[in-house]
Amino acid sequence: MISYLTQIAICEPVLETVKQTLSRSDDAEVRRKAGYIPTKESVLRAVTLYPDLDTKEKLKNFIIEHVLSSVRITPAQKEHLDMNGLRTS
Repeated sequence: MISYLTQIAICEPVLETVKQTLSRSDDAEVRRKAGYIPTKESVLRAVTLYPDLDTKEKLKNFIIEHVLSSVRITPAQKEHLDMNGLRTS
């Protein structure tokens, strides 16, 4: 598992990118969901449940998927999101 300090360093910018991406969406429903993104602490608690997140890339992907799932982004909505270079598997 990646160290907690590294998790924090990765989590903050990924959360900000997801929030900005949702806020810029053409879909009003998606923009509204930007206000419901889980806190950094909540995301980091979820990360602790998955010790196999042993690379930065896996951690980034997990955070993105966790946030999008938490705010209930549908697969159709997800197709139209541009995560500024972050992968959405």
